[in-house]
Amino acid sequence: MRLIFMSGISEDGLLKLIYCCGVLEERVAEAYRHMAERAGDLILRAVLGYVADDSRKHADALRNMAAALGAGAPDPEECRRVAGELWAITMRGVERELAQTSRLSREDLASIIESLADLESAVMEEYLMMLQAEAMKMLLEDRPEANCLKKIIEWIAEDEKRHAQILEALKSR
Repeated sequence: MRLIFMSGISEDGLLKLIYCCGVLEERVAEAYRHMAERAGDLILRAVLGYVADDSRKHADALRNMAAALGAGAPDPEECRRVAGELWAITMRGVERELAQTSRLSREDLASIIESLADLESAVMEEYLMMLQAEAMKMLLEDRPEANCLKKIIEWIAEDEKRHAQILEALKSR
C-alpha cells in the first residue's frame, strides 16, 4: 500500500506530505517508546527504545525541513488526504498501541512486529519515491542546500530499512 501516488503532485502537496510524514514518524516514535516501556525484557526494551529515538529524530528532521521550505502545519484530515490511507491506518494502529496498558508479551510482540516491519518497509519506499518526485526537483531547484535535504531523506529511508531488519531479527528471537 502506498502513502500517495507521486506523479502529478504539486509543490504545496509535497511540502504537506513531508510535514505529514514527520507527524507520522512522531506518532510511530511514541508507539515504539510505549512498547519499550511495556516490554519486560531489557534487551527488547533497549531495541525498541533505539527505534523510537531514531523515529523521533526523523520526525523532527522532516517537520523542520517542510517548515524551512514554507509548509504550514496541516491538520490530521488534510494529512490523511495528502498522505493517503496508509497514513490513516498507521495513525489508528498507533492509537491502539498507546491505549495498551498490559505487559508486552512474546506472543503480542510476534503479531505486532509483523505489521511494524511491513510499515517500515512501506515508509522506506515512500521516502525513496519522494526523492524521485518531480515536485522535489522543482521545490529544491536553485537552492544550494538541495543536496543536503535530499541526502537527509535518503538516510531516513535507509534507517527505515534498518528498522525493518531489526524488527525481523526480533521476530526470530
